Amino acid sequence: MSKKALFPVLLGSVAALALWTGPAAANEMDDLKAYVDGRLKQIEQAQKELAKQQADLAAKADAVARAEAELKAQAAANEQAAQRTQASADAKTTQPVRTAGATPAALETDQNGNLLGILSKPVMLYDDNTTSVHFFGLVEATLSDATNQNKKGSQAIGFQTAWFSGNRWGFDIDHALKFGENIGMPDLKIISKLEGEYEVANGGFDTNNTIFNRDAWVGFHADKMGKLTFGRQNTLTRDFTQTWGDAYGTQGVTLKEGGYTNVNNFKQFIFYSADPGGTRNDSSIVWKKKFGEHIVAGAAYGFSYKGNGGSADPGVGGGLPGQFSNGSSEAVSLAYNRLEIGGGALSFNVNYDRANNDNLIHQAELIGGNYVIGMLRVNAGYVHYTAQQGDHNSAGTRTDNSWTASVVVTPVKSTDIALGYVDMAGHNAGFSAGGVTLLPFLQDTRSVTTTANGSKGTLFGSVMYHADKQTDFYIASDYMKIHGGWHVNDAQGNNGPFGRGLAHSDEVEVATGVRFKF
Repeated sequence: MSKKALFPVLLGSVAALALWTGPAAANEMDDLKAYVDGRLKQIEQAQKELAKQQADLAAKADAVARAEAELKAQAAANEQAAQRTQASADAKTTQPVRTAGATPAALETDQNGNLLGILSKPVMLYDDNTTSVHFFGLVEATLSDATNQNKKGSQAIGFQTAWFSGNRWGFDIDHALKFGENIGMPDLKIISKLEGEYEVANGGFDTNNTIFNRDAWVGFHADKMGKLTFGRQNTLTRDFTQTWGDAYGTQGVTLKEGGYTNVNNFKQFIFYSADPGGTRNDSSIVWKKKFGEHIVAGAAYGFSYKGNGGSADPGVGGGLPGQFSNGSSEAVSLAYNRLEIGGGALSFNVNYDRANNDNLIHQAELIGGNYVIGMLRVNAGYVHYTAQQGDHNSAGTRTDNSWTASVVVTPVKSTDIALGYVDMAGHNAGFSAGGVTLLPFLQDTRSVTTTANGSKGTLFGSVMYHADKQTDFYIASDYMKIHGGWHVNDAQGNNGPFGRGLAHSDEVEVATGVRFKF
């Protein structure tokens, strides 16, 4: 076949083949397109599901972050709460909801700063949502051995008046005053303390025929106003200087009353913080106030203790007609608590105390403080005291320059180890009729005719075990040394039920005891 004849045949064959394969190829393309479209839809759905899962995970991550932030905030709040006093923390965790209505702001805490609640203390006596009454007390028994108390070679063993704390019982009363809301003091309340002292050895009153010899006062409290009280109460100076006057006071000054140790050979340093009536002030007005977190200020005035303030004890607690200032006293104090310095906290206070005792002026300037770092606390203070003596100061002015220093180590939370020294030094210090150096402020100096220079130094120490918040066991001791013309008797020494007369110049006391607070 010629090439010209072959060409039409080939062309026809190609055309026929194209006509036969065309529909099959079109069907395969449609199938492929449908398959691709389906896979694209699956991929798109998978992408949507993946985006949803990612959104859910992001939401859960945000929730976890918020939960962690809340936990951190709660932890910080718990840490702050833990830094409050343990008593307040315990009261807070057990405080139930009052059912008689909303708690007045004035009764959220008692006069000592502890959170209040129905039966939040084991000796709650009364609570009607506006008034709270608590019963409290302290029992301490001390056995001691004293050598050379009234003469060289003498010794006495037995019960003595409690070494650290006077045995006491009493009532704290807080009553909310609703009208405080109208004058910008919603926490305003009336407060009162009635407190008496007794002897554990025989059950008798510490002061005969006097029930509330420690405290008998009424007053007001609000954060904006401070604490204002009227009646028999601690001298203002005592409440401030107790932070350094021995080794056993609080670290900082508070609005509460404070004190030194009770009966031993170094306790007499407290009398530099006294007034003509003693370390508690009859017929007095005392104001204290906190300014911010660190500063506490106070002022006090004591009316004459020489007049008749009532039928219970004639001759005590009132002014003398025509002699308004005789027996009166004035005091001002300023404290700074917990100044952070050198890795520890420094607390200090300055005080001025003045008294008119039989129209003879007694006055003291006192400065001291403490520094706490880790398990160590160091206390120190200085006193300058002057007193006119004799009729119209005929015996001349007495001048004391006295000081104290002590350290406390707390190796474990339950145990305190203390060591300290007190030096009471007087120039031209007057004697009583019995030949004893008069204590600062406390005793009249008008009858003084004999004076001398001298001092009384006392080294003291103790180990105290705190079995729990209420119970303490201790061993304590002191060594008293008399120098120059300073003379003491047992009232200026042990003060317990031992020998009478002038103490020997060297005296050692060793004591052990238990103290229980409720």
